[in-house]
Amino acid sequence: MKAKRGARVELVIEELDAKGMGVARLDGLTVRVRGALPGDRVHARLRRIRRRLGEADARLLEVVDPGVPRVKPRCAHVDVCGGCVWQDVPYTVQVDLKQELVERCLNRVGIRATMLDPLPAEDPFYYRNKMEFSIGQPEGTREGLEIGLHHSGKFDRVFDLEACHLQSETSNEIVHAVRTFARERSLTAYDLKRHAGQLRFLTIREGKRTGETMVILTTSEEEVGEAKELSALLAERFPGVRTVVQAVNGRKAQVATGDSEVVLHGDGAMQERLGDFRFEISPTSFFQTNTLQAEKLYGEVVQMARTGPNARVLDLYCGTGAISLFLSQEAQTVVGVELLEAALQDALRNAAANGIENCQFVAGKAEEVLGQMRARGEQFDSAVTDPPRAGMHPKALQAMADLAPETIVYVSCNPQALAMDLQRLEANGYKTDCLRLVDMFPHTPHCEVVVRLNRNQT
Repeated sequence: MKAKRGARVELVIEELDAKGMGVARLDGLTVRVRGALPGDRVHARLRRIRRRLGEADARLLEVVDPGVPRVKPRCAHVDVCGGCVWQDVPYTVQVDLKQELVERCLNRVGIRATMLDPLPAEDPFYYRNKMEFSIGQPEGTREGLEIGLHHSGKFDRVFDLEACHLQSETSNEIVHAVRTFARERSLTAYDLKRHAGQLRFLTIREGKRTGETMVILTTSEEEVGEAKELSALLAERFPGVRTVVQAVNGRKAQVATGDSEVVLHGDGAMQERLGDFRFEISPTSFFQTNTLQAEKLYGEVVQMARTGPNARVLDLYCGTGAISLFLSQEAQTVVGVELLEAALQDALRNAAANGIENCQFVAGKAEEVLGQMRARGEQFDSAVTDPPRAGMHPKALQAMADLAPETIVYVSCNPQALAMDLQRLEANGYKTDCLRLVDMFPHTPHCEVVVRLNRNQT
């Protein structure tokens, strides 16, 4: 009998796919189960079947016989949230699973390299410096509000947060304070279907090295006369709150950023420190979510780039310039390339604020900027690339290879895309030397990897 949607099935998990989902075989189908791990025998419910592709998705119901050790999760919301899908797995085992996942993705396309020891997080909890909490209505009513996170796979439902163990205890206290204030003042949650209601999101950003906190309340265009009072309460109750910002989003798009911003307390920015550098962070600034692991990541990039006092280094997809600043300590010149103008302006400000004079930043598409550099005869000893999750644009990758730096350091958050790009670089005369996993997101299958490639000598 063919497997049907909604059927309860027993599966034996064989491996993890590139996204960290458990993979099993059933009735000629490759079945993916979120939260299941290699060796597990599980009960699951089939959700979506795509017979043409030979694929199916299933929801994990229970682990009957674990193939990987399990521990009791710390979080009370683990069953409904789904954000920390591996919180019931010992942390050392999580890191081993990620290391194996990366190695398997690379081996499948013939990439062989030295796997250096991974860099795990010192504390797998309370590591996030930014969390966005959604504000919604209790199910079945238009009264009251809840502040928390979305139910797993249900983006129209919010559960009321008791505590999230990824950001600080102070962050949880701020969530409780805002919720209590909003309920006491009868403030309303935004309803997407009716396009009505006041409050949409609560975002908390924290300086793990500086102790400064930014609170961002995203509202609809409806007036929130109590916003100033709320900001004063937060500033008084939490000494670390440096600034409170109201972001106004009048669109139906469910995003925490606003079309306009009102600074309710402070100057609308906060400070954070990475290594020897200080960064000013605005409500919309990009910043690595795990401050302590980002320091390790950037340190590893510098070490792999083999910079020196006469080195000229290219930093592709440089964003707000964090990697460029770290490279500047060792190199003679660093040239950062970034498409987004806002990020580029942040990079210029960050360099100036830290007294860095050997960094240059160029705006534009990587493939176009690199083509212009090659036409001018510019050369680089090393190139660092930290592309979006999908990997490098093929033209940008080719343009980087055409510049022929001796060393390329590739930073990736997607092992599958990484494997394909490494394959292309090897076809362009490079050899993958070594790679190191830096665990930026404990309790999730997310993998961050730093890879060094050397140009073949012919």
